[in-house]
Amino acid sequence: MEGYCGKNCETCTWRERTACPGCQTGPGRALSGDCDIAACCREKGHEICATCGYLTGCPRRMSRDRAPEERQRRADAERQRRLALDRKAPLLGKWLWVLFWLFIPSELGTLMSNDNVAAEFPAVGMAGEILGVLCGLACAAILWRLREAGERYGTAAVWQLILAAAAVLLAVVSARDADGGLTILIELPVSVVGILAVYQEFNAHADVLEGADDGLSAAWRKLWKWYIGLLAGMFACVLLAAIAGWLGLLALLADMIGVIVVSVLKLVYLYRTAKLFREHIPMEVEALPE
Repeated sequence: MEGYCGKNCETCTWRERTACPGCQTGPGRALSGDCDIAACCREKGHEICATCGYLTGCPRRMSRDRAPEERQRRADAERQRRLALDRKAPLLGKWLWVLFWLFIPSELGTLMSNDNVAAEFPAVGMAGEILGVLCGLACAAILWRLREAGERYGTAAVWQLILAAAAVLLAVVSARDADGGLTILIELPVSVVGILAVYQEFNAHADVLEGADDGLSAAWRKLWKWYIGLLAGMFACVLLAAIAGWLGLLALLADMIGVIVVSVLKLVYLYRTAKLFREHIPMEVEALPE
């Protein structure tokens, strides 16, 4: 029995080691085989490599003796990745689900502590600030718990904790700062801490999704770019409003709508990420016969 590349399957030293049924029904099969040489032959319409006009010097065929070892290496790496995912999935599924639900009161606290709301209803504003701090501390605790699944979660937890402490400091200072000068001075570093916390969290989600859902992983990284872009745009819009008046205000309104969209997308992505890990089927269970 001969393979696509011309090797004799009967004398292949890797056949018994990898329980290979042979090239045509094993790594060279049409639908689910992983042999690059077999795929190349089918793509060019050849039954075997020997009938190909590019046979001499073909890098694929020249590496045919190493192909079984490379396939085994890839299979071992995939198995290790799946086993690691099996270990992490229960932790991620549980705590990301909690983080998803925590996002709602956190956003409610942000809305309640908005300057306009707080000016009209001081008690509501104070309650919003307290709710925001509590949600920030809870978020930091969850992210710290998730560090076992990804180191970046630990970094995100530290920045989130600093942000919660900074929010308390800002609330105390703003309550005693009559002219608002000191408050504005503190708001800048607090904003920077907030940006770092979001950066680490979004990329932590993206890291653990790599290999599990690469599309969702890329979506988290893209969402971070949208977030930082809209934040930078907000500062630009404020400057434009000071110069161009209503034009800058319109741009600021559009930017704020973009921020709302990013918040909604974060909620959607958190739901999808938590759902993916909650529904993850361990490799050993998949291998069981029906």
